[in-house]
Amino acid sequence: MEKDKLRLLVTTQCPNKCPMCCNNSWDFTKLPVVDHFNYKEVMITGGEPLLFPDQVAILSDAIKNSNVLAYNHEVSVFIYTALADGILTILPYVDGVVYTPHSEKDIESFLKANRAIGLFPETVKNKSLRLNLFANMKALIPKSINLSHWQIKDMIWIKDCPVPHDEEFKRVGKLWERI
Repeated sequence: MEKDKLRLLVTTQCPNKCPMCCNNSWDFTKLPVVDHFNYKEVMITGGEPLLFPDQVAILSDAIKNSNVLAYNHEVSVFIYTALADGILTILPYVDGVVYTPHSEKDIESFLKANRAIGLFPETVKNKSLRLNLFANMKALIPKSINLSHWQIKDMIWIKDCPVPHDEEFKRVGKLWERI
């Protein structure tokens, strides 16, 4: 049975080397290659997809356009990332961002992006913003910071990170790589 949500792996490259990373438990060569985008929701993930912001923008536009043309319905496209520096750049192309900081440096980048969002709230109008926070990262965010644009999800490490039952997990035909 077809599912409404697609988790789409576009790259295995990532600047983080988290020992408990979900990707450590996958053999990505065995993931099926996506052959259509007839979904209600597509989540672009990796590795780190924002290592390739231009490709994310092109892919998101292609997914949205192909759905309207081929399937006569709209699709929501979300990006899963740990690179806050690229959030504002990619927002015009996606319906939302799921940001998961991994280090103190990530928190600093996030706070900078969050300030920009606070100064220009129109950039996030009609966008979904989720902030996934592990306890050690949450502790680094000052209590005085306005996070009202974000839905905050407290995170814990889950061994082998199973794909939710209502999602399919597939990959692009050729994974993105830095040359």
